[in-house]
Amino acid sequence: MSTPPRLREAALADLGELIASFRGSYRTGPDVGTGPEDMVVLPGFSPHAYCTPEEHGGTGDSGGPTAAGVLAALRAGARHVFGDVSCTGRTVVISGFGSVGSGIAAGLAAEGAQVVVPDMEVSRKETALASGYGWVEPGQALSAPADIQGPAAVGGVLDEVTVPRITARLVVRPANNQLAEERLAYVLAERGIMWVPDYVAGAGDVVYALSRESENHSHEAAQQRVEGIGDTVTRILDLAHATDTTPLRTAQQIAERRLTSSALRNRAL
Repeated sequence: MSTPPRLREAALADLGELIASFRGSYRTGPDVGTGPEDMVVLPGFSPHAYCTPEEHGGTGDSGGPTAAGVLAALRAGARHVFGDVSCTGRTVVISGFGSVGSGIAAGLAAEGAQVVVPDMEVSRKETALASGYGWVEPGQALSAPADIQGPAAVGGVLDEVTVPRITARLVVRPANNQLAEERLAYVLAERGIMWVPDYVAGAGDVVYALSRESENHSHEAAQQRVEGIGDTVTRILDLAHATDTTPLRTAQQIAERRLTSSALRNRAL
């Protein structure tokens, strides 16, 4: 059952007031259950809402940039794990066939990958099959034979039950908060599975929107920065290997250093 328009607008207004209370320390954009049209309400409360429709001055649907960033991260991961950025002939399971998942699937299929799609919405099965993709039921997605897992739906699916079932050697996905517990990053590593941190692989929409809407870069320049996610992933995986730790811990250390450096600069102003 869909939310009545007035109730939805009231909920977004409450959200807008909450975002405004953070005075710029928190910024938002569309995610699961919302889209560019919902973002139109928020600028009335705070300038820190992104991805409104283009006719309202925003960058619109964030699915494309997110998918582009995931593909860049996936190629970097493939180079590290398989020794080759190409996914030709490799089986990739993309859990979630929405705007992000379908974009990832199309990009991989164009490279010659064997794409398999599960989705909770059975209505998307026909579209996936018509596109030439394989189909697997959602409950069997993570245990399906695959070289690469690219879950693009909700978070929290990598837990004590599912992690031991993964057959893929590489997991690259944009869904947020994938690990039920941080310690599972070590379990994945012990099993020889390379997991690229979600907030790195899925950063394409943030990078693109901020580049266009806050820094006034062109589409081409913003897209180039999104592609740079691949270089970031390469750096993280190389450092993790060199220091014998997980990609998650390495990414956290890089983020902590950046935040500390930014705080020190702000104090100096």
